[in-house]
Amino acid sequence: MVSGFFAYVGCYTTVERHAHGNGINVYHVNETLTTWQHLQNMPTLDNPSFLSLDRNGRYLCAVHGDRNHISSYAISPQTGLIAQISGVESGGQNPVHLAFDTTNRFIAIPNYADGTVTSVAFDATTGMLGAVTSSVILPGAPGPHRVEQHCAHPHGVTFDPAERFLYVPDKGLDRIFVFHFDEGQLTLISHVPTREGAGPRHIAFHPTLPYAYVINELDCTVTSYSHNPETGELTPRQTILAFPSHYTGNGRGAEIALTPDGTSVIASLRGADILSVFHIENNTGMLRLAQSIDSGGQTPRFFSLVTPASTILVAHETSDTIGRVALTQQGLDFKGVQHCLNVASPSSIVLQAC
Repeated sequence: MVSGFFAYVGCYTTVERHAHGNGINVYHVNETLTTWQHLQNMPTLDNPSFLSLDRNGRYLCAVHGDRNHISSYAISPQTGLIAQISGVESGGQNPVHLAFDTTNRFIAIPNYADGTVTSVAFDATTGMLGAVTSSVILPGAPGPHRVEQHCAHPHGVTFDPAERFLYVPDKGLDRIFVFHFDEGQLTLISHVPTREGAGPRHIAFHPTLPYAYVINELDCTVTSYSHNPETGELTPRQTILAFPSHYTGNGRGAEIALTPDGTSVIASLRGADILSVFHIENNTGMLRLAQSIDSGGQTPRFFSLVTPASTILVAHETSDTIGRVALTQQGLDFKGVQHCLNVASPSSIVLQAC
């Protein structure tokens, strides 16, 4: 039996993004994530920029950035190879993220360019995508950044740990929206404003304590929130700069995640090309910047925390590389990010155990 992981890497493909990727690439990776064997290139519609497995791990779905489509692929459990099943319109322009609901029958999608959050049907038996079942236009006044905040720009869809609420950070409106998502219907119930010009991008929840953390793209900060799991309410507690004190350049916040043990928050910063680690105070949920290291490439748009291997995989969109760095109890390995492979314009990485 094959051991290790199958890795799926989505890549930007279009000239307008100065990209030169070629769809979705499939690899076999050993248990230590040090050896990568290329198995397949799957040509796709433009920019399969964010990938996710369905809740049963049988199918892979991709949203196509700068376009208006989502596609689905069957995964061979023996070989890891994928075969396209279906593709449908996402119900909006420039879908950038996706999340399967608790029933595995619907997919929530934030459409960055037109400021909508939509839902499409999904058949967990066949992997077929269906019609748009719900669509919500996000309300509010644009933030102060004249270029990046001229309208609503939702950038993520994430469930809380109990999966009672769906959270949508909106970079354009400086708001985090809270939804009920039931039977494919999105119902907006509340929002929490962020600091003006922050540009909230992605949210991550503590696995056991009532805390949430948001990476703000435009001002390169992380905000910690108290989270009420009964009402869905977020209460801001702290905003902390994601740069080390000696950094004086520019940057853009990108990805955020918590370590499985809930002791640390990890964030990536594009432009600055940095990975930062924040320690969490258990009693308060407040953060302390503990470590920042070079990400090992240019434009770390996305990273994936591989739990069994205690390793972070980083997709460097501009330098066409994927790197890895070990995560220890002391933080990120002092030896820094090690090179894994070259792949054109990577934007998303999904792993599945063989």
